[in-house]
Parts: sequence; C-alpha cells; structure tokens
Amino acid sequence: MVAREELFVVSTGTNGKHGKNGLKKPDLLDMEIAERVDIVRSLQERIESLSDKIQTIKDELRVLLEEKGSNWKDDEGYAALTQDSVRFSYDTRALDDMLLKDPDQHGWLKTFRRESVVRGTVKVK
Repeated sequence: MVAREELFVVSTGTNGKHGKNGLKKPDLLDMEIAERVDIVRSLQERIESLSDKIQTIKDELRVLLEEKGSNWKDDEGYAALTQDSVRFSYDTRALDDMLLKDPDQHGWLKTFRRESVVRGTVKVK
C-alpha cells in the first residue's frame, strides 16, 4: 500500500501526467474528479426530470385505466392498476434500544435481529 504522502510526490515522467508509482498529479486528479462530478450531476438532473414526466404519465394512465375498467396489455407488456395495500415497518433503533435497556425482558428479540454489511457509496451533490 502506498503511503498517503507518496500520492502527491511527482516524478518527471514523459507525459507529465503521472507521479511516483504511476499515480496522477493532484491537479489532474482534481480535474478528472470535477469532470465526473459534473457528468453525475447532469445525469441526476435528467433522471429527476424523467421521473417527474413518468409520474405525470402514470397519473394519466391511472385515470384512463379506471375509465376502461380493466388492465391493458400488448406484446411487450402491460399497464395495470394495483390495489392499495398496507406496509408494516418497525423502528429498528427503538427495538435495539429496548434490547440494550432491558435484555431480560426483551432479549428474546435478539434471535430475530439480522446484521449485514452495506458497502459505502459515492455521494455527489
């Protein structure tokens, strides 16, 4: 593993783009990061715009399907109304607190607790 300080040590390469151990210069890295952040931001704006348009069209489809009184299909797929439903969820933080505060009373819940590792992501704002 390369020490953090070594990331910014620049050697005199023939193309001027890479430093020690083939790592890029900080200014080049910043330019490449900025370029990709701009791309992500642009795509996120497009996705948001398309999501709004899709929701508008789905609202119109709901009205049309209700008027038709049945679902619609073609060779590629279908459009269908789904029934309202109820979802249940639990406040996992509150359950964990309950387990910690009174394990004698609520310790049996620990048997049902599942833990998994979630990989970190890149956030762009």
